[in-house]
Amino acid sequence: MKASVQLRDQREARLRQQMKNTPMRPLPPFQLTSWNHFVDEEVKPPELTAGSPPAADRKKDQTALAYHRHLRMVPTDAMTHMQNMVVEAVHLNSGRREGLMDQVIDGPAGTGKTCLLRAVGRAAQKEIEAATRGRQPNHIPVVHITTPADPESKTNWIWEIASYLGLNPEPRNIAEVLEMRRHPDLTLPVNYILETTQTRLLLIDDINRASPAQLADVLPYFDYLRDKLGISLLFCGTGASHLIHQARIQAQDAALVSEENRLRLQQAGRSTTPTDSPSPTALLPVTWLHPLPWTPRTPKPSGKYWQASKPTCACTSSRNTL
Repeated sequence: MKASVQLRDQREARLRQQMKNTPMRPLPPFQLTSWNHFVDEEVKPPELTAGSPPAADRKKDQTALAYHRHLRMVPTDAMTHMQNMVVEAVHLNSGRREGLMDQVIDGPAGTGKTCLLRAVGRAAQKEIEAATRGRQPNHIPVVHITTPADPESKTNWIWEIASYLGLNPEPRNIAEVLEMRRHPDLTLPVNYILETTQTRLLLIDDINRASPAQLADVLPYFDYLRDKLGISLLFCGTGASHLIHQARIQAQDAALVSEENRLRLQQAGRSTTPTDSPSPTALLPVTWLHPLPWTPRTPKPSGKYWQASKPTCACTSSRNTL
């Protein structure tokens, strides 16, 4: 534990230096320090006084630029429902031994899946911290990772979690960066930290970068985190539901259950229609993000026309009962 704290301090020092050298570049929230900064960040619109200069003269206004750099989701009933659903799933998974269930965010590209994923993670962490009377020093309620560049090996997935937790050692020089070496297996320290820091939610983004065969190799480890440590998992990516279902079939989980169910029904003399066995697409709660069409140009009462709005997204959930 002491070594992991020292590695984390070294990483945070490097991140602070990086932020000092490049203050205009926000850090991705795939590390604990930057994620906590993302959770605590309050983006307020700048105050514009009456008779303010036109937009061309506001390019030097750093307050306005800092506000417009942030892409925030507009609060809607669907977004609030999704946040409440995942937070409820986190509480249920943490308080029961059986029936733990993952969640999936799916939809076409450009519909705001990553924004919704992080908004859900932020809402979950704030509620967990509110229940524990603030942020505790040895408490990491949410872990946010992305699919590794090489998702072939399970070790690379665990390395992403270790990078978030600050467990992987920093390279000492450029020679170590250029050296072709395999990542060490950090499964035991990662499991120890996740258990001792009471992690409740694991966000996995860009799952579409992995193939079903690659997911089939790492899903048993995610199942271990869910069943042993009570960690809720939220997958996100275009086609995420199909990828996970196919990975389950390749892992011979859903296919084996469906075949055994068909044989039992056949022996009992019942009809074995496709509805008798649950399909893989019905085993996972999925939140779909649909692109909204352009709004029609309806005339105003004054005879002028409304400006067509930019396409955004809407969320719907299927099988979201917990």
